[in-house]
Amino acid sequence: MYNAQFWANAWAEYRQSGNKRRPDPQAREEFWNHFSGRYAKHNDDNRQIHQDIIDNLAAQGAVQAGDTLLDIGCGPGTYALPLAAKGVKVTGLDTAGQMLAALKDKALKTGLSAMITTRKADWNDLPSEPSYDIAFAAKSPAINDYDSLMKMTKIARKFCCLIGFAGRHTLELRHLLWEKLLQEPAPAPSFDIIYPLNILYQEGYRPNLSFYSYSNSEQEPLNYLWEHYTRYFSMLGVSGPDVEAGIHSFLQERAVDGYCTEKSATTVGVMWWKVN
Repeated sequence: MYNAQFWANAWAEYRQSGNKRRPDPQAREEFWNHFSGRYAKHNDDNRQIHQDIIDNLAAQGAVQAGDTLLDIGCGPGTYALPLAAKGVKVTGLDTAGQMLAALKDKALKTGLSAMITTRKADWNDLPSEPSYDIAFAAKSPAINDYDSLMKMTKIARKFCCLIGFAGRHTLELRHLLWEKLLQEPAPAPSFDIIYPLNILYQEGYRPNLSFYSYSNSEQEPLNYLWEHYTRYFSMLGVSGPDVEAGIHSFLQERAVDGYCTEKSATTVGVMWWKVN
């Protein structure tokens, strides 16, 4: 029977059948701390799609001025900043201190510091009690199973919002490097919106769901990409002089005047629901 437990098990099987090279939380935190500045720049480049998502959530009544909101895995403010600009009182939660520093810096520069509070903590350590009007998570590894999903509904008083990949997320250089270094196809994202959607439906919620597709083509410095992917694969346990040399030669072959083209294509599902 397709009950909530069926979909919870299917979600667990999907995650286990995908990328088996998973970093430990400390390695992930160090990786994102190191590249927090660049990640914040990418947010600026993709600002319009994030703004469109928040504008539509506001138009549907899922977020309103004066609401208190917990942004789980907020990063450098991808959504915290446009939410704060709507008058939402945001608490940005993350384990990466440099991501939170980037958020505070951007909030100061945009005049939104009064609307944003940062909290360096692990989502798993927060008590499961209604503390915010809205629980919000976007592409956050913290929401990865039945229990973490249900915890969102316990912390929120009004609404929850979850944003995640819907289908395959393509990052061209990463996928090609994965095939070159590991001699296997690159894994699908470890998250797909279909699983939490069906869990919520079986638990009696009726989520609202919208899809957004977008693509990018960025010119990135060769040295940045070499360091980024060297650290990325090292985080997954793939490291050593041969790996570093392989990444460098791969990128060098594609570089023009010291830059490589990084292409990506993404579809995300934006899902929100009433907690009661």
